[in-house]
Parts: sequence; C-alpha cells; structure tokens
Amino acid sequence: MSQNYPRMALSPITSMGIFYTEKSLKCELYFNDPYGKQSFEYKETKIDHLKNFVEYLEEIIYNQAGLVNSLKIKYSGLEENYKKNKLDPVINQIFKCLESRKDLLQVKRLSIDAVDMSQAMTVVKLLDPSVLKKVEFCFENRDEDINIEDALALVKWNEGQRMKLVFKLHTIRPEYLESVKKFLLQQSTFTEIFIYYKHCVHDIPSLRTIIGVPMQHETPGSKEKFIKFQLSHSLLLSAGLVKLTLSNNVSAKVLENPLIMKRVIQSFGFWNVQRLRKTSRGIRDCVDFLKPVTNIDEYNVFFLSDTHPSARIETGRYWSKNWIYGKHETSEDRNVLCQKAQDQVLNDFEVNLGHQNTCLEKLKFIFSYIDTLRKEENPNPSIEEFQRLNQLTIQFLWKLKEILSTRSQLLKVKVLKVLCCTDDNVMKILPYLDPKWLKKIELNDPRSEYGRLRDRVKYPESMLKPFVLDEICQLEQWKSAKELKIRSQPIPTSIQKMNITHFSRIWIEVDTISSEDVLYLKNHLLLSTTFQRFIIRFKNTTIDYETLHGLIGPPDRIFSDDDRIWFFQMEVNHQFLEVSLDRSRNKSENVDLDETDGDSFDRMRSVLGNMNPAYGLMHRIRYREK
Repeated sequence: MSQNYPRMALSPITSMGIFYTEKSLKCELYFNDPYGKQSFEYKETKIDHLKNFVEYLEEIIYNQAGLVNSLKIKYSGLEENYKKNKLDPVINQIFKCLESRKDLLQVKRLSIDAVDMSQAMTVVKLLDPSVLKKVEFCFENRDEDINIEDALALVKWNEGQRMKLVFKLHTIRPEYLESVKKFLLQQSTFTEIFIYYKHCVHDIPSLRTIIGVPMQHETPGSKEKFIKFQLSHSLLLSAGLVKLTLSNNVSAKVLENPLIMKRVIQSFGFWNVQRLRKTSRGIRDCVDFLKPVTNIDEYNVFFLSDTHPSARIETGRYWSKNWIYGKHETSEDRNVLCQKAQDQVLNDFEVNLGHQNTCLEKLKFIFSYIDTLRKEENPNPSIEEFQRLNQLTIQFLWKLKEILSTRSQLLKVKVLKVLCCTDDNVMKILPYLDPKWLKKIELNDPRSEYGRLRDRVKYPESMLKPFVLDEICQLEQWKSAKELKIRSQPIPTSIQKMNITHFSRIWIEVDTISSEDVLYLKNHLLLSTTFQRFIIRFKNTTIDYETLHGLIGPPDRIFSDDDRIWFFQMEVNHQFLEVSLDRSRNKSENVDLDETDGDSFDRMRSVLGNMNPAYGLMHRIRYREK
C-alpha cells in the first residue's frame, strides 16, 4: 500500500469502510475524483491474515491528514449469526490503529458494530469531537442485552457539539425505553435520535404512551422499523418532555437529600445500592455519606490471568455476580494492562466493602495465574515468567494492605482462604481481619496449588521456600481461629512454638516432629473442650519408641513396627483422645478420621490399608468415644 501514498496525498481519503465476516477482512477507500475507489481484502485462508490486514490499515489511518466524511466498521453479511470471538479482536486492532496517531482522526460520520457499547465508545473517543456529526451504534445482529446508556458518555466527551445519534437494535427491550428518556434530556448534545429495530413487544401506540413525547415512526408496510425523535423547539415545549425534565431534575434533588435517601436504601439490596450510586455524582455522594451496610456474604478475587482477573460476590439467597476485569483495555505494554486490572480490582474491593459492617462468610484470593501460564504459545513457562507473576502478587497485596489498614474498623471475616501464596503474602491480609470473627484459615503455597490443579504447570524448584509461621502464629487472628488447613512445603517452625493447641481442627505438614512434641500436644489437648481432629504430616522425625513410651506410656494397640495407637481419657468430658502415630510411607495423605465408636475401629483400619501410596509421613491426633 505504501506506493499509493503519493496519490493519497494528492487526493486524500474521503470515506473509509472496514468490513469483516467470518471468513474475510476487507477495507474500502474512497477518494475524490478522478481516483474513485480502492480496496484490499484478506481472507482467513491466508496465514496471519488479520496481522497483515492491520499493518496496511494502520499505515493508512496513521497517515490520513484530512477529514474523513464517513467511517464504517461493520460486521457484515451474517444476519443474526453473530460471534463475539470474531468481532472482539478486530475492534481491538482498529482501536490500536487509531491510538497510534499523534492527533485525533477527524471523522464526520461513524457507523460501528462492536461487542458492546463500552467497546464502541473506546473507538469513538479516539475521534475528533469537534467534527463528528453523526454516530451510529449497530447491534442488530445479536439478541443480547446492550447497555445503551454507556453512550451517554458522548454528552461530556463531545465538548458541547451537537450530533445525530442512531441505535440499530435487534429487539427493543423495556429498559431501553427508560434509557431513551435520559437521552431526550440532553438537548444540548443531540439533534436527532433514531432507533432502528427488528422486534418490539409493544406496538406504536403503546410506545407513544410509554415514552410520552412526540415521535415519528415508519409507515405501514415499510421494511425498516424505526422511531425518531427530533430534538427541536417544538419537542422542547411539548408537555411530555417538560414533565420528564421536571421529573428528572426534581427526582435527582430529592434523592440527594440524606433524610430521604436513607429511607430509600433501607429497602435496597447490595446490587441496587451500587446501581443507585452510578445515577449521578450527587446521589453517589449522598449514598457514600450515609454509608449503607452492604451485607455481602462472600467476596472472591481470582488472579487466574494477569491481565484479566475476575471476581465473584455472593449476597445470600443464592444471589451472586461474576465479572472479568480488563476486557476492553488495550496497550502494547503488558505491564500497563496488568496494573490497570489490579487497580480496578482494588477500587471495587474498596468501594464494595467500604461500608461492610456485617461479617463475610468467606474472603478468598487465588494467585495461580494458571490461564496465563498455560498459554498455547508458551506451554513451558520460564522461571522469569513465574518471577514476574510473583512480583505482580506482591504489588497487589501491598496495595490491598493499604486499603485494609486504613479502614475505620477491622474487616469481619469467618473464613479466609488464600491459594497460591507465601507466608509473606498472608501477612498482608491476616493482621487486618477482626480476630473476634475469624473461624477458619486455609492456605495453599504455590507447589500445593499447582498440585491441586493436577500439575498443569510445574512450579520452579528454585522458587520453593518453606512456609514459616514464626510471625503469623503470634497474631491475635491466628490465636482466635478454630480451624487451620495449610498445604505447603514442610513448616520449619517448631510445633511447640506454633500456638496451635487452641484449634479444633488442623491439617499441616511440618519439617520435624519429636517425642517431646507428641507429649506437648497430648498434654494440652487432654484439657481442650473444642478439640476434634489434628492431622500433622511430618517429613523428618527424631521420635524413638523407647523415649516416647517413657513420656506418654506404651501404646494401646500396635499394628506394625511403624503404626501404633494410644488412647487417653480426656479431663473435661467422657471422651477419649486417640493418638495415631504412623511412620510408614504407604498411607495416603488424605485419610479422613471422623469420630467412631469402638466397634467400627477395625473397619476404619481396613480402609487405611487400602489407600494409595503417597510421599511423606503422617501424624494424626483425634478424640473418639470409646
């Protein structure tokens, strides 16, 4: 295409069309006479057809100096056979082409077919607002819910210029009609508003009644269905629009009154309060001033991807919402995308839990980045990639710590679950939770988390580190929790320094256990009123039976040289503490020992004998009724 630039300089492009189907990409360029029309096309059968197409397109857009009368970006010829995965990458590439320019591209009329309104607006905002006179948003190829209110961003963006606004929709939904009323209030921005559609549950008389302002529509027998609003003086003086304007202004002022808003939000759930905050700045400030209790039950943040993390909120009664961050962010710098995604996650976390006064049932974080690590183009990620992702986690948790530490009160959480973490990571979260409410702590280090994911990636041996509890076990949150589960590299902290005898349930693996450790646990747990089951795996041991028997007495049952059980009468009830020491290497790490009566004990032993082999040793302590 470069050989055509001299000609293009003499006769600049007047109109441009970018058309794509399932099988091809085509660009049509129109010039002033005598050059007429020129086009180029790339079909899916060619290697790197999208890349080559975009290279030419970027040169053309970058070098266009004059006004383009018309720019069309259309997903054509598919009727209702819309496929997001075909459309999304094309729009993103066009966005990058426009972003590469030193100045805004001057376009008089834009027609765009995008994945959603938010993505379409990212393209619009890269055009010169002073010359854009018409915007056409095309969503007629799919029967999906489109948030057309995102186009209200045009009001602030276009710097006081007036334009014609066109929506092409598959189906007019009831909520669209409410949105249209908001556009009608922007007479200083829009001259005309067209809505073309294929289907509508209402007939024309019903539409007139619902909207309540003068409108035009197609004549009987027309192939195209539409409604049109001319924002002229006659419309401004119509009773319907006067009523709508007054209603909008009065409603906003009323809802900005804290006394009234307080009564309104008392009957609202979390999601409705968040929608209300987005209505206007005055209403948002009013809601934030009142600090409504959000009553979120569970808050989950998943870093399965570095650029597209996700979150899920549950608000009880099976109400939940999932969303992915960074879907429409574009940049050549991956680190920029990562930072933007992190900032969005943190901002939502701060806003959504800013006024949370009730207790979260669960707070969960996953930092595995498994989707990033398992990219097809990089099936064996390098240690540098793991280090980069680890640094992202550290950055995120430092920022999260700032949010948690500046709260007016500690965050109330019953269950904390952090997967793919280190002991340092945990210290950025755990100290800022309310110890009076915390009941369970569950942690997985990177090796264990990737093992849980069936070793789809292998964590580098050189990055493995022991899970040190020296600092964590001194926290009030640790001392108050009742259940602990840590799947990690062997813990080097001494059992007698871990502060674990107050827990009711434990699953951990330690580096070393001694006869004195067994005595320590036995003496403390005999006095416990809450103890249920401890499973402590150990990698090494200094236990010898002669010393152990001298400390706690001979075993009640010996099954083999490496497997024996003791029973001790507990001091505070009529139950027995069972200490099962298994030094063999042929038992599974996942044996579940529940409370059993004496008759079922032999049946339990037969189950143990049939478990699959697993590396390591196991030390189990539990009570049972005898």
